[in-house]
Amino acid sequence: MAQVYARRTERLAVVVGAVGYVAGGLPGERLLRRLAISISDDSIRGQVVRNAAPGPAEQEPVRRVGIDDWAWRKHQNYGTIFVDLDRHKVIDLLPDRAADSVAAWLTEHPSVEIVARDRSGLYADGAATGAPQALQVADRFHLMLNLSAAIERVLEERSRELLLPAVAEPSVPTPASPPPVAKLSVEQERKQQRRQRRLDRYEQAAELHKRGVSKLAISRQLSLGVKTVRRWLRADQFPERKPPTGRRQQVAEFLTYLDDRWKAGCHNSTLLFDEIRALGYKGSRQRVTSFVASWRQTGGRVPTGSGPRRVAPKHAAILTAQAPDKFTPEQQKLFDRLTECCPDLLPLRKIALAFRDVFATADAAALLGWIQDIKRSRFGPLVRFAYGLQKDIVAVTAAVETEWSNGQTEGQINRLIKAIKRQMYGRAGFAYLRARVLPSPVLPNSASVNSS
Repeated sequence: MAQVYARRTERLAVVVGAVGYVAGGLPGERLLRRLAISISDDSIRGQVVRNAAPGPAEQEPVRRVGIDDWAWRKHQNYGTIFVDLDRHKVIDLLPDRAADSVAAWLTEHPSVEIVARDRSGLYADGAATGAPQALQVADRFHLMLNLSAAIERVLEERSRELLLPAVAEPSVPTPASPPPVAKLSVEQERKQQRRQRRLDRYEQAAELHKRGVSKLAISRQLSLGVKTVRRWLRADQFPERKPPTGRRQQVAEFLTYLDDRWKAGCHNSTLLFDEIRALGYKGSRQRVTSFVASWRQTGGRVPTGSGPRRVAPKHAAILTAQAPDKFTPEQQKLFDRLTECCPDLLPLRKIALAFRDVFATADAAALLGWIQDIKRSRFGPLVRFAYGLQKDIVAVTAAVETEWSNGQTEGQINRLIKAIKRQMYGRAGFAYLRARVLPSPVLPNSASVNSS
């Protein structure tokens, strides 16, 4: 019925632990109160921890394991997750990301034969120390991601060539006389001031780099991130901020009507709002005001494509490394326009497709040949990428020849970060988090409960 000094029966403890495992502390308290079980959220969390899965030494032997990090707080603190690739479930969680911790965990599991990981040197060292008998497998997705990042660094040096020419709209009439210059709003003045500050810092960083100052010293002197300094110095011009796209506004559906009314002389945003609301617009008046605000300075709607379009190096790199069967007609059209401005995209595309073919054909010999060819390439970031693959050639070759990857691990991290950790809002500490991530011994099929 109950253990010694227990406050509740065994059956009630199982019910409380199961509800707390699925719903969490406060939601579980509200649900149990509806079931006539009066208990606090702290007691629920404590029961979940007591019902947690046994420690690593008591688990079934694991042969193939996926290792990756998860964020306590992004870019600051990270932990480590272990996933059984055969049984498709999380087997353990560590509160830190360190080679010694990974090595100690693998030492307690001598049955491990396969270690799937990303290309982090930390996990590579930990696996080599804790499980020297295991075969390390680099994740194919991260390899393609690393290639895309190398292509992005190449295109950052050619950012001037990623400027698409304007495409005119012949049917839009031009105003007879230039519109009067309107006074800038307070927000527009602030935007110009912020841009000027960024431009001044960019010029200071470029000047310091010419004097031979290191990137780390520049970042400290100008209070900038090292990655920002590196990206600025790779670009051959001041990197303008990309205008925000945001979600598609409902007011854009009435663009033609608003444009016609504006040309007819109606420049009152409140009146325009009332008119399109009668036509079915369900947004706010402020949306309409913001939408037509730029028309007061230009004298009317600026035709689509009337100015040059700058494509970010990251966007161009993603297109270049995209699989051929995933290319949409719009992406193909954009890529064709980019190749006219930046001819280097064609050899970069050829390199990316050859790298994809290595994995499609599972040909390790082709991988070695690809690495040797890229080492003689004229693209510096790709040369460094090839040398990095050569240093980790055993794990990269295993990624080509075997079927194992870290896809399952990424899915479990998505479940951990976006479902469980966000539901807890950072409360209750690591013990409760680990208890909710691992399968519960008192709840059948609990590995898929929190992911539904």
